[in-house]
Amino acid sequence: MAARRRKGRKTARRSKPAPRKRAARPKASARARKKPIPRKTRPRRTQRPVETQKPASAERRLVAGAALEVGVVLHYYPRASAAVVLLSRPIHRGDRIYVRGHTTDFVQSVVGLALDGSAVAEAAPPQQVGLQLEQRARPGDRVFRVSW
Repeated sequence: MAARRRKGRKTARRSKPAPRKRAARPKASARARKKPIPRKTRPRRTQRPVETQKPASAERRLVAGAALEVGVVLHYYPRASAAVVLLSRPIHRGDRIYVRGHTTDFVQSVVGLALDGSAVAEAAPPQQVGLQLEQRARPGDRVFRVSW
């Protein structure tokens, strides 16, 4: 009846079990070395010669005249597809403009030009005008006049 515990008496503390021994690690020479997996090789693509490369789409379209910077995009409204442009040179309805930025690159005609919410035919610096755009523009994109 030694297995019975008396009330209020502490049980004997158990000591921690002895740590398990790890198996001996084989030496580096005996270890299996991983061999590199050979990659499938394919022929490298060579670049076309310079004379046969296609010009960038914007370069193809900038034939009417020298591009002249007319302003910088301050804000773009995606639902209205319009941008606020701070002008540095005059712009007129019907001008052909080129919008260029880090990810933006397109040419279009000025169809919608607004100043303080009302449509205008022309605008001059230092005005901020609303400009109807066909594609997305980002703040900081530069606007150039290609033809007038």
